[in-house]
Formats: sequence, structure tokens, C-alpha cells
Amino acid sequence: MELIKKILKENAEVAGKMSRLQDFMKTKDYDRLSAKEQRLMIIQCNAMQVYADVLLQRIDEIKERL
Repeated sequence: MELIKKILKENAEVAGKMSRLQDFMKTKDYDRLSAKEQRLMIIQCNAMQVYADVLLQRIDEIKERL
């Protein structure tokens, strides 16, 4: 169960970073970035979502073994 707690904490941290990034992507500062940098931030946000999803899948796997 300790591992599940650690993974949940990591997931919450990723979710927080993703939320802050998404908030930034709605600002004028984001609009001022180059198209390439904007695309990279979108890719980064998508990768963070995938990572968060994988963490949740790992939790499900651990729970199935218990």
C-alpha cells in the first residue's frame, strides 16, 4: 500500500504541473511564443497526460495483485 501512496502522490504532482501548463497555455504569454514552442508545449502536455494515465494503470495492477 505504501507504493500505491507514492504513485498517487506522483500522479498528483504531475496533475498539478499539467494544470499549471494548461493554464499558461491560455495566456497572452503563450500566444507570444513561436509556433514551434507552442507545439512543443502541447506535446509536453500530452506526454504528461499519458504519464499520469500510466501511473493510474500501475495502481490498478498493484491492486489486482493484492
